[in-house]
Amino acid sequence: MADGELQFPAFPFQPYPIQQQFMSAVYRALQKGGVAIVESPTGTGKTLSLICSTLQWLEDEHAHRLSSSRKGEAECAKEDEEPDWMRDFEVNKEEQKLKEKEEKKQRRKLQLVSDSAKKVSSSRSFFGDVDERFGGKQRIGKSKKPVKTVAGALEDDEFLVEDYCSDDNASSGEAVKRKPEKDISSSSEEDVEDEDEEEEPLKVFFCSRTHSQLSQFVGELQRTKFATSLQSVSLGSRKTLCINPEVAKLGSSARINERCLELHKAKSSGHAGLKAVKDNQMQRRKVKSSGCPLLKKQRLQRQFKEKLELSSAMDVEDLVKLGQELGTCPYYGSRRAVPTADLVVLPYQSLLNSSTRESLGVKLKDCVVIIDEAHNLVDTVNSIHSCQVSATQLRQVSSQLSEYLEKFKNRLADSNRQYIETLLLLIKAFLDCLAVPEPGGLKGGQIGGAKSKMLTINDFLFSLKIDGINLFKLRRYIKESNIVHKVSSYGEKVISEQTVSTSQSRSGFAKGTIPQVSNALTGFHALADLVLALTNADKDGRVLVVPSVGKGLDIWDGHLKFVMLNATKHFTEIVEEAKTVILAGGTLQPISELRDRLFPQLPHEKVHLFSCGHIVPPESILPLAIARGPGGHTFDFTYQSRSSQTTIEELGRLISNVSSVVPEGIVVFFPSFEYESQVHATWADKGMLASIQLKKHVYREPRSASEVEDILQRYKDSIIKASNQTDKATHSQRGALLLCVVGGKMSEGINFSDGMGRCVVMVGLPYPSPSDPELIERMRYIDQLPAAEVGVGNSVTASNGNLVLQRCGQRGREYYDNLCMKAVNQSIGRAIRHIGDYAAILLVDVRYTSTSSPSGPNAKPSGPASKLPEWIKERLVQVTGSFGEVHKLLHQFFKHNQQRIQGN
Repeated sequence: MADGELQFPAFPFQPYPIQQQFMSAVYRALQKGGVAIVESPTGTGKTLSLICSTLQWLEDEHAHRLSSSRKGEAECAKEDEEPDWMRDFEVNKEEQKLKEKEEKKQRRKLQLVSDSAKKVSSSRSFFGDVDERFGGKQRIGKSKKPVKTVAGALEDDEFLVEDYCSDDNASSGEAVKRKPEKDISSSSEEDVEDEDEEEEPLKVFFCSRTHSQLSQFVGELQRTKFATSLQSVSLGSRKTLCINPEVAKLGSSARINERCLELHKAKSSGHAGLKAVKDNQMQRRKVKSSGCPLLKKQRLQRQFKEKLELSSAMDVEDLVKLGQELGTCPYYGSRRAVPTADLVVLPYQSLLNSSTRESLGVKLKDCVVIIDEAHNLVDTVNSIHSCQVSATQLRQVSSQLSEYLEKFKNRLADSNRQYIETLLLLIKAFLDCLAVPEPGGLKGGQIGGAKSKMLTINDFLFSLKIDGINLFKLRRYIKESNIVHKVSSYGEKVISEQTVSTSQSRSGFAKGTIPQVSNALTGFHALADLVLALTNADKDGRVLVVPSVGKGLDIWDGHLKFVMLNATKHFTEIVEEAKTVILAGGTLQPISELRDRLFPQLPHEKVHLFSCGHIVPPESILPLAIARGPGGHTFDFTYQSRSSQTTIEELGRLISNVSSVVPEGIVVFFPSFEYESQVHATWADKGMLASIQLKKHVYREPRSASEVEDILQRYKDSIIKASNQTDKATHSQRGALLLCVVGGKMSEGINFSDGMGRCVVMVGLPYPSPSDPELIERMRYIDQLPAAEVGVGNSVTASNGNLVLQRCGQRGREYYDNLCMKAVNQSIGRAIRHIGDYAAILLVDVRYTSTSSPSGPNAKPSGPASKLPEWIKERLVQVTGSFGEVHKLLHQFFKHNQQRIQGN
């Protein structure tokens, strides 16, 4: 089938040739299976193209499988000697399934056009109803008064860890594992019945980094017919979807997760296994473990699922509204819809972590996985499987475990007691290696000394003399015994009693530890993650030991961090399970790095590559590499030179000149917040900032994420006001200038389209610190990988004089360069967002002007410029002469495009 024969009728308008090529490439990759790496510059309609090509293939595949099934049944019917009534029964059964599916589609369409949908009747507001279910002012899982008399012993039973049978005393030689608990437990007979298991259809899983990006995806999906013809479901975190006010108010993700699980498990456990002393005590225990009121009735959960199936595509905000309307949990409700969904939209963490996939019921077998914004996928996989625990967290966990063991030691089974003692031993070893050393007591560089150290897993375990502990069994115990929930819940109970007690008893947990309850809970999970991480192969990761330093109360907290280096082992699980994996992004180069670090064993014919140019015409973009400023000073923004007053003042003169030529908005990216602050302070001191402000309103990216929206809105308002100004002669300010930071909130995910970004200025090269121990270890690890099939490019970092970089091999230095240029490409890609947009891109640093051939129109970029996206690199003008050429090119560029827009 030729490309021209592939049609994508769901695309909401006539696709551009580039978009048609992109969709055809994705469709063919889905037919072949394996891994497809597809690049499409930001602003070329990548998301919409992915939706229309992938879901068109999904519908075609459904139709093909149904047709094949019918054909196979017909052939079998001719060969079989079965009675006619048996063959008719099988055919009718298949026809019935098809009929039910069509009926469901019709119901979905009717639901969408109906303005008078029946709503759940309620004489009270949702939150009032929830409060009443909580028992008025009574909190979930809390009694109004401390329980007295013999009921106290009964109440403590809820904190007692159940008997745990490990592989040491199990007759089968393996741990006795409990049956997995159902996600939704019943509390009444009407909810006991299980739903019939439905056959899971072929699925597409789409994931991106943030919930906002996923919401944008759903918005694009709603522009197509697939929003109604296919069933989709969005998955989110508990923090995003929880509508229980008593849980949501806890704030942190860790506390919300733990409280949700606590209520869920309390509901599952009921009062089984308790020996009631009196009937009223048993009743009290049952009420205390009643669980979350939003999960009391499966009927409402089933209703949530049905409404989800009958509705158009929903994002997480829509799910929250539906849950509030029905009075049931949208988090668990959306999970119930996964098995029957055609399209599942979920964040990175939910897909890339195998344990999270398992808990969500996400099965990738023979399905399609799309990973958007995949430019940092390798580092994201490693980050998800890295973990850290601080000395403070370890001390809090040790305190709670010790108190718990003291309280229940005579009632705990031997195996439980032994595992808790092992945990305490392990924590003590960890704390010893983080302890502040006695003066002269330890030599520098030793574990426990003042210097941080990166160790292999085996060296770390041997140095702490804990290599004899079976970490696999210990991790399994933490997971299966529910020890984290039991100990932390008991700790909260003790602290709560101390709070209401008039004597403020100092026994057990000390006074003043109440604010640390959530930290202790987070510490439990961090410790469990570290135990799991230490079971990795020795070559797959490293342990960073950062000891505490200081004296008395002025101690800087140390920590242990496991740094995952081998992303391959985790991503291979996805590649092996799924039929096709699509990695999509604006710039995914170098492809060799993706292959070597994610799926090196995959045959070459199973990897499909596609890269397209930009939809904007050549005259709509002006990329300039600038070597010198208006004063003739060379721009050298290496770490050693960028702080000189001459360099900073020359940059100020450049920005002032550019502000005179560029209309509307200018976005300037700096390598770090520290350098941006230094430049801003120098400009203010020298009077240069005042000169710039005569031409543009100046705004700065805030460090606080909560202030970003406000700054962006003010920046946008200034541009709109200046653009609408009719009397240009009396108003010299022509828009606004925004000072941003590479790697900040505004360098990725923010669209500076049209007037918001007529010019993007990249100041220097944002290389990460070469002294970062994690970075050094990653570079060493990459140097040891097998040679790439595709040769490495031009490395430029060996000449900067840094000994660490000089000691690394070529591939390690290449990785270092790639980290920098990926950040550059993401930042400068914020400007051009659609075919009618236009912008200038200024790369301010002499290193951007290096070429591999003599200067001239045919000179090819080398060094950092060689790693720019093709659509920028092929149009790059390298200005090595006077700044007057820059001014001339900018003036001509904006004059031409303004005339072109006015002419249209």
